[in-house]
Amino acid sequence: MALERTYLGYFKLLFVSIGTGLVSERLAVLFIALHYARLGHFFHELFNVLTWPAIALIFVVGFNFMFDLRHIEKGPAVAAKEIIDPRIYMAAERTFLAWVRTGIGLIAFGFVIEKFDFFLEQLSIMLHTKLVMGEGFSGMGIVFIILGVTNLVIGGVNFIRTVKRVDMGDYHVNKFLYGLYGVILLGITVVLAIMIIRVSL
Repeated sequence: MALERTYLGYFKLLFVSIGTGLVSERLAVLFIALHYARLGHFFHELFNVLTWPAIALIFVVGFNFMFDLRHIEKGPAVAAKEIIDPRIYMAAERTFLAWVRTGIGLIAFGFVIEKFDFFLEQLSIMLHTKLVMGEGFSGMGIVFIILGVTNLVIGGVNFIRTVKRVDMGDYHVNKFLYGLYGVILLGITVVLAIMIIRVSL
């Protein structure tokens, strides 16, 4: 469970960095439309600094996560005295809360990005101009929301399974569930990278 919380922290940090970069690019579009070119350039550079290294690191951390899963062997069955030890349940609860925090954070970023896109669309109507970057970036907030909901679902399923298996006295790490989460993360990262590249061209 400690390994799980560690990697969740890494992924949360990296996706928050990507989300902040996407918001920065929208701010760049806004300031350029308002004729603040220097601020627009600053936020565009901030987008590049935050987004691309984070995307690259997600692949590095993701493959490291998958590699670590290969080396997690099934441990011994949970001893009877550990079943009544509240610390193991508290550890499961802390891990579940890490999943929930990550999921809620990603969903919040998704809503911020989508609302900013809507704001840019309204601004383009008011200024009688076309904010191409704002329109091209639409949909990225939905990707964050989907990833956040995925975190909540997988975290909930994992928590229920963990408590049930501990009660039965044969808890082992659920490699399939972790592997599925890793594949989903890498897939979503590829989708985000493709969307960003298409807009940048």
